[in-house]
Amino acid sequence: MHSGGQRRQGAQIGNLRIRRGRRQRQVVQVQRPVVRRPRRPGMASLLAGFLILIAVGTLLLWLPIASREEGSVPLLTALFTATSAVCVTGLVVVDTYDYYTLFGQMVILGLIQLGGLGFMASSTLLILALGRRVSVSQRVVTTSLTGTLGASSVADLLKRIVIMTVAFEVVGTVVLTVLFMAHDGSAEPRTFWRALFISVSAFNNAGFDIEGGGRNLIGFAGNPFVLVTVALLTLGGSLSYAVLWDVQQKRRWRTLTLNSKMVLSTFGALIVLGAVVIFVREAFANGTLEPLALPEALIVSVAESAYARTSGFTAFNLGGAEPEVLLLMSGLMFIGGASGSTAGGIKVNTFTTLFATIIASIRGREHVQLFEREIPWDLVNRALTVALLSVAICFAVVFVLMATNDVDSIDLIFETASAFGTTGLSTGITGTLNAAGQLTLIVAMFIGRVGPLTIALALSARFTARERIRYPEAEINIG
Repeated sequence: MHSGGQRRQGAQIGNLRIRRGRRQRQVVQVQRPVVRRPRRPGMASLLAGFLILIAVGTLLLWLPIASREEGSVPLLTALFTATSAVCVTGLVVVDTYDYYTLFGQMVILGLIQLGGLGFMASSTLLILALGRRVSVSQRVVTTSLTGTLGASSVADLLKRIVIMTVAFEVVGTVVLTVLFMAHDGSAEPRTFWRALFISVSAFNNAGFDIEGGGRNLIGFAGNPFVLVTVALLTLGGSLSYAVLWDVQQKRRWRTLTLNSKMVLSTFGALIVLGAVVIFVREAFANGTLEPLALPEALIVSVAESAYARTSGFTAFNLGGAEPEVLLLMSGLMFIGGASGSTAGGIKVNTFTTLFATIIASIRGREHVQLFEREIPWDLVNRALTVALLSVAICFAVVFVLMATNDVDSIDLIFETASAFGTTGLSTGITGTLNAAGQLTLIVAMFIGRVGPLTIALALSARFTARERIRYPEAEINIG
């Protein structure tokens, strides 16, 4: 090539010619990214599991073989009993021993055990037994139900839970069998069955009994050993596996977790408060505990305050209790037991968090502190949401009961707190409520069992996501 040659299309640099290539158009299809909403199969499975278990229990209790009377029990009665057993409540429209056969009692005991451990925990055990893998959603729900025990895997966690549960129930059954034999003065064939039934019911905070005649533990009001044993079983189930494991491992107050300190300190304070009020109002001046000696009345008061932690047992007739005692016990039932336990209510952890928030606000502190630890604001907001929604639910239940039944207001409030807190204590009006009232209590028991947990899990997922848009702050008037 030389500079005098014929020029072609292109740019010339020195003795080089650069040809411009032709551009070819290419169509590239870009697919819009599919934004999927986070699925929460764990919570859906939890709700479906409880509903299926209630349906199966209802059908079993509806069978003629489950009833002492001729024919099947009314369907509403079977539904109410099954819901109360699965939700470990203890409210009954008919006496368990007088109305149900041994088969029916065994069905109720099985529903109590499954409901106490939590349906998701039981189903996870079944999956592990079949050799299948445990899904992430099941791990989240199972951990929320039982708390953490420092286990390395879900299988190890559930194994420890089952061992601890069986240990409590076996020891309780042996002790109660001996105490019942000593109390009755003889060993009847059903003494062991009574002990086993009450032991499982007490640890799972169910409140069911097979004493007959609606007596519950009233016949043992003068037997402190039986009352204390049942109270210890109740506390063992309502403290949660996580707290019991933490206490067993560390055994020193200073080294316990904040969660354990909150639960233990609040439990102690509320039990003392309830015992003092019950003893002062019922042991004197024609109270229901006046026939008992003062030491026995004091033991009954302490035990009853512990039973109000959602176990549902009672050692005296609540129908004759003072209104202020019923109101206080309603508050204890509404608070319930510890998170991750067999108990119901808004949980002691929620109550203590809100109480610490009130103290911090009164003292003018910007952050919530308890036992030299700071509680994050997302947990405070979660606790506040659970508590306010629970109050709204209880208000709605009381409103419906008042509109459909002609019963004293304090009795309806007490019954509502017992149903929502899955306690089972009653002044004796459960069987007198009409169909609308019983259906309302069924809904209250179901919401009280799975509602706070479902709300907490939903809020936990929402509070972890960061907000993309924040608006300017504004001042409003409070108080």
